[in-house]
Amino acid sequence: MVMLKSKHRSNILAEISTVFSMTLLLTLFGLFIYFMWTASKKSSEIKEQLSLDILFHENVDSQVAKMIEKQLKSKEEMVKQATFVSKENAKKIMMKQVGEDAFEILDGVNPLPTSIHVNLTADYVNPDSAEKFAKSIMKGNEHLVSEVAYNEAQFLEIGNVFKNFELIMLFLSGTLLFVAILLIYNTIRLAVFSKRFLLRTMQLVGAKSSFIRRPFLYRSVYQGFISGMLAITALVSIWYLFINLNPSIIVSLSMNKELLQKELVEFGIIASGILLIGIIISFTSTYFALNKYIWIKSEKLY
Repeated sequence: MVMLKSKHRSNILAEISTVFSMTLLLTLFGLFIYFMWTASKKSSEIKEQLSLDILFHENVDSQVAKMIEKQLKSKEEMVKQATFVSKENAKKIMMKQVGEDAFEILDGVNPLPTSIHVNLTADYVNPDSAEKFAKSIMKGNEHLVSEVAYNEAQFLEIGNVFKNFELIMLFLSGTLLFVAILLIYNTIRLAVFSKRFLLRTMQLVGAKSSFIRRPFLYRSVYQGFISGMLAITALVSIWYLFINLNPSIIVSLSMNKELLQKELVEFGIIASGILLIGIIISFTSTYFALNKYIWIKSEKLY
């Protein structure tokens, strides 16, 4: 009786240890994924600050320029924002930057053309896409557009910087996932190892491999689910702690319902991913660990 209680207690401790280890690893992985997701959004925001200016000929009517602006706004996949800038508004912007003295020298003449200020979406912020965009605007519109101006060096530099950043993040996330899988597998393998004699006993009484695996695999799904839910709870707690330490985030989220909804959807996606990963890793690790001890020779059990 005492031996049974001791064995039962040992099994419970092994299960708790497995769930705890998986929860810790899934929480760390979830934090890294959230950080990577946030960094990716920030990089997109930085990319989308780069702009091009479509400069029109002197005699082009403002209504024509506004019509082109409307066409550009409809290309949501490529164009993040398109803003019509009249000659007068261009003058006001320039005066803020260089002062009014610059226009006094020109005797009040405004040499600045009507233009459209364009910000491309993050995926198109690279020299090749910028060049293709400029050519597509110029093609057939030479009588309207004098030039599509942009800083090619900036597009090239920021494209290279964030390409390298994305590759590094992808490598780190892959490495972390591999380490997490390896550690969870080893943890589960140790748990299965403690029951290797039970597995052999079941085989000796004629139980098929599928019958032996079934309760362990059901248990692995349960453990993966519990670990995933605990990891999500830990991530929610960390998130609440973080926003409470940064009141400005609470203010911005409370004032912008769209931003709050977006944050909740993104967190929901990450949480669902963590839960799914926990179940899959637990199930597959248990399956392979069981196979090892089901087919192992009797003399190697000791």
